[in-house]
Amino acid sequence: MITTGFTFNSGHSESYGIVVDPTSRIILPEKRRILTDIPGRSGYHVQSDGTYLARQESFHCYYVLPAEMSLADSARRIALWLSGEGRLEFDNEPGKYYDAFVVGAPPQQRHLKYGEFDVTFCYSPPFAYTETQEQTATIVSNSGFVLLPVNGTADTP
Repeated sequence: MITTGFTFNSGHSESYGIVVDPTSRIILPEKRRILTDIPGRSGYHVQSDGTYLARQESFHCYYVLPAEMSLADSARRIALWLSGEGRLEFDNEPGKYYDAFVVGAPPQQRHLKYGEFDVTFCYSPPFAYTETQEQTATIVSNSGFVLLPVNGTADTP
């Protein structure tokens, strides 16, 4: 499944000539659990506080060599863009973004007029965000609690 692309640190993959093929989209990050081996007992004692570990997803990327640039220069330009950390938005998930950074050193294969590489992003926290939304309400009683609706799928502080 080829997606249309992604935006990372305000740069879109299309501006680098990149086409993206996600290889490991996951639907749920791994829960944080401490497993303790207790002698004389089968299995583990499991402790969990309900939180999740960081999420990692890999993508296979192809890029076309620009006419005015060498393959090495194009790869350096892409490497500079992917270094650091920032907002990652996928074209097929409009209105959602992740705080992300690249994990490891993406290996590259070079061909005559194009290159390809695998990139793994780490999202921490592991959930998608939406833009901050403001809601104004007038509190007319002192009941102690005000419920605010949240349309997300994870606990929101």
